[in-house]
Amino acid sequence: MSSEGEASRQLLEAFAAFTTVSERLQTEYQALQGQLGQIRDELQAVLEAVPLAIWVVDEEGRVRFTNRPGGMEGSFLDGPAPWESRSGKGLRRFRDPRGRDLVFEQEHRPAGRGEVIILRDVTELLLRAQQATREERLQAMGMMAAELAHEIRNPLGSLALFAGMLVQDLGGLPEQAALAQHLLEGVHRLNTLVSNALTFSRDLTPKPARVDLALFWDEARQASGIPEGITLENELPPEASWMADPGLLRQVAMNLLQNAAKAMDGTPAPRLRLQGTSEFLEEQRLWHLILEDNGRGIPPGDLSRVFDPFYSGFQGGTGLGLAVCHRIVVAHGGLLFLESEEGRGTRVHIRLPAAE
Repeated sequence: MSSEGEASRQLLEAFAAFTTVSERLQTEYQALQGQLGQIRDELQAVLEAVPLAIWVVDEEGRVRFTNRPGGMEGSFLDGPAPWESRSGKGLRRFRDPRGRDLVFEQEHRPAGRGEVIILRDVTELLLRAQQATREERLQAMGMMAAELAHEIRNPLGSLALFAGMLVQDLGGLPEQAALAQHLLEGVHRLNTLVSNALTFSRDLTPKPARVDLALFWDEARQASGIPEGITLENELPPEASWMADPGLLRQVAMNLLQNAAKAMDGTPAPRLRLQGTSEFLEEQRLWHLILEDNGRGIPPGDLSRVFDPFYSGFQGGTGLGLAVCHRIVVAHGGLLFLESEEGRGTRVHIRLPAAE
């Protein structure tokens, strides 16, 4: 009996030890489950915060994981969405709910039997690269324009003097005087063109000050001389502001408003619309302004040339307005670009640092 009792005791001790170990393992397992859940939640939060859209799909194309469970607000303009079958790779065009056209880079990476699809917003990089290339071209053309302007200005001054004298001398001959007057007007036009070329080619040194956008654009509209029949819908928030040179910005506003007015010539119910959104880039606050018109728009083949000096889509234009606007915005460290649809209008985007 003693041996049986000893065996029973050992069995009970073993069972008690097993129970203790089992309870400890259960506690540790629950702790690990909690840690795993916390890590999963933290990973989900990180993936949702990164500026990338990620989808993990299996070999049959079913989404197993994504950090954009609600999809993306807007629509892809060049094919199926990234998480759909037959989706393309490389650069993708996308239009958000506000009507802005964005560019994403889509990448596919193998993952087991499926793949990981990564979508990266490269709009900013492309716009900056385009602006840098444009600025290099404008600087080279500006130097050439300055050289030509200096060479032309002296003989042009003499020509203006003699043409004026000729108009006076032909006072008794109306027909001949009218021809001389046309000559003088042509000389004045050439002189204006030369002056604009010199303005375009000179160095710009902005003197920044606070510019309250809503008031600034209302005043610019009044001073621009555009027809009163053009409606301006100023939807800029009262807190919207730029830290920029008011005088230089006034040149930008005048050129853009007058260009928009020309583009809407003959348009029923011509309308301008101003909107602004606050943005952050590299921890700097910016205000992104959009000036939209409902004019005739710009043909796709001409859109890449609108910032070139001496190129104009308007009869009698000098082609320096947008080139000067570009130089001023770049001198402030800002961004300027256009979106346009022929027959539907143009949107001008300007992004500059906000005033604190």
